[in-house]
Amino acid sequence: MSPLARLALRAYPPSFRARYGGELAALVEEMPASARTTADLFGGALRAWVRPTFNGPNGKRLRLQATVSTTWIAWCAAFLIVPALNKALLDPAGPDTVAAVRGLMDAASVLLCLGWVIALLGLCLIVARVLLPALRSQATRVLVPLIPAIILAVVVAVGFLALTLIRPEGAQHPPGLFGALTAWLLALVAFLGCLGVGSTLSLRRLDAGISTLRAPVFLGAGLAFVLTAMCGCSVIAVFLGRDAALLGSIIPVIIVALVAVIASVIALVSSAHGLKAVYQK
Repeated sequence: MSPLARLALRAYPPSFRARYGGELAALVEEMPASARTTADLFGGALRAWVRPTFNGPNGKRLRLQATVSTTWIAWCAAFLIVPALNKALLDPAGPDTVAAVRGLMDAASVLLCLGWVIALLGLCLIVARVLLPALRSQATRVLVPLIPAIILAVVVAVGFLALTLIRPEGAQHPPGLFGALTAWLLALVAFLGCLGVGSTLSLRRLDAGISTLRAPVFLGAGLAFVLTAMCGCSVIAVFLGRDAALLGSIIPVIIVALVAVIASVIALVSSAHGLKAVYQK
């Protein structure tokens, strides 16, 4: 089996690998290695993530767990659109910036705060109902996936403190400031990625029940709608802010906006599947 084929097999969702991983790996071993086979494997992995199937006695629980995890990852990937566009469109505001742009970004900022309230409420429910009892039973392995996020959180906090203490002399910025700011932004993105993925892996290890996941699924649906509205306000503000130097911003705003739109669609679709599973008998 080629290294790319092994990578494609590892790209399948954990629930798929647990149920069909051994059979699929054996089938690939018997087939001649080819670019078409590898492409089919990657295509199957993408379809398994986009349209997962959850069968068996644990199917409903796994569906709810996948919805909670997907919505959380989508939020972590997309919420930076608001600070990124605030920086690009309003700091400083261009001479032709219309009042609607400021109003839309204010609305997006309010939705950002509301989204974090919903996300943290769902997180607190899971911590109180599942994580704390697991820690009392000394099941510390559930925290292992969060170690990279914890380390990066310290790095981001220290970097933020260091950047705020920098005082430019006159109109010139200190040498190396641009590189330090870029490194801090990369660390922030890495932290958010580790936070989203690490929390998902920890949730899987916690093996939360249906009754525990039901409330976070409803909160996740609300979070998906908030995320979509927030992205809508932000994207409209981009179109209205015609003369803003978006491509010259320190933050790649266009990429952030594209990621946010894709994440909001994924969150909506996953939430719809989760709500459908909640009401299934």
